[in-house]
Amino acid sequence: MRTFCRILAGLCALAAMFLGSFLAYRAWGSGLDVSYASHREEKATHTVIHKATPGHVAAMRHDDPPAGPKPGDDELFAYIRVPSWGRRYRLPVWEGTARTVLDRMGAGHYESTAMPGQIGNSSYAGHNTYADMADIRLLKPGDVVYIETSSYWYRYKVNSNPEIVDQTRTDVIDPDAAGVERGLTLQTCWPIMAGGNVTHRLIVHGGLDGWAPKTDGVPEEYAETTETAVDKVGRKVSTVSERLDMPVTGVLGFSCLACWILVSGVGWLFSRRRMVSYWHKDIGGPMTWLWRLNAGLLPSHTVVFTATRLVPYMLMWAALVLLSWRYACPPLAASGLLG
Repeated sequence: MRTFCRILAGLCALAAMFLGSFLAYRAWGSGLDVSYASHREEKATHTVIHKATPGHVAAMRHDDPPAGPKPGDDELFAYIRVPSWGRRYRLPVWEGTARTVLDRMGAGHYESTAMPGQIGNSSYAGHNTYADMADIRLLKPGDVVYIETSSYWYRYKVNSNPEIVDQTRTDVIDPDAAGVERGLTLQTCWPIMAGGNVTHRLIVHGGLDGWAPKTDGVPEEYAETTETAVDKVGRKVSTVSERLDMPVTGVLGFSCLACWILVSGVGWLFSRRRMVSYWHKDIGGPMTWLWRLNAGLLPSHTVVFTATRLVPYMLMWAALVLLSWRYACPPLAASGLLG
């Protein structure tokens, strides 16, 4: 009976940890795969989102911007960029705002509203997760938002504080709702991270502040001179993801798994006798079994041995979490079973 209870308790602990992993995926982890998902969509549909001319800073123009082509239903045609959220934030924009569109990792453009840069109110909606548009609550007047299309950069400046409105307020995307001739509206559900049938929306408005052809370069905020070490690592990981045709979570997960096998394998070579003795003790439970998989160095020194076991142990959990984000969490999120 005692053994059964320990196994049951361990399984409950694992279930709780998976639930935590899923919540972390919804809040943040899914954002790791946004770049891969949009890159794959571009390839599958032969969509061309031209790269800006590298090494050049584009000067914003203030005359009337050119009109881009009208995208088809569910078509990927742009990206939302917010410099204050980091240069790696690049949220895909699809035409339409149906649930099936927003669930594809990105924002949706209200079909009845203006296209980027044009007269009217160019309006977008996205999920209320941190990987999508939850952070519009942090925007303040003067903050910059870019809409990056196939051939142009459109720079908008926020001109209002975030506002919570009832879901019935469709007037927030009216042509004059932003208070300027060429406006912008970003919208998400409220409260942040709430599931189910939420009844309020968080909105923020802005106005066009300039535009530039991508052949002229990139906005100043995205110049290579402003790239940090973290940005460079993120860019290289994304490149590997695209070349392997595997989501970033998969690349990182299998990398952690390989490192865990290597590090723990070395530990087993040095500590095989002590590690085998653990498996001859009481049966334990699932959490105990996972701990026993990880070997350390210098088995004759308990402190060093235990400390070095923590390294493969953390690598193992990192691999499990990332691989759950790759294989288990996406279909679970799409099913709607957990909100």
